[in-house]
Amino acid sequence: MALQQTGELKKRAWLAKQRLKMGYLKSAHDGVGTRVALSVDASESGDDTLYRKVCDILDRDELTLNPIGQLIDDNVYSGLDPAAKQRYVLELSDKFRELKERYYRERTGA
Repeated sequence: MALQQTGELKKRAWLAKQRLKMGYLKSAHDGVGTRVALSVDASESGDDTLYRKVCDILDRDELTLNPIGQLIDDNVYSGLDPAAKQRYVLELSDKFRELKERYYRERTGA
């Protein structure tokens, strides 16, 4: 019985090694990240639009509880799988942080 389990383990290890050689993991990862990369590229080309949204959020005198939620593009977000949604939100939060710093630099004249 232990001999049979060892053979099965070796077979599975060999199959995993073949998948790695064929680039299965890389192609699967690239397929998931493609949509997020496209959305980030779109936001990079539309930085001015995003910056205007950030300015509108920060210009309001009220406390904004969810500024990143206001920046999310619902058309892009709804088409993503859960892992890609997390990456999208994290990348958007980094972009918000950068644009917020830019906003305060321009307002203070530094």
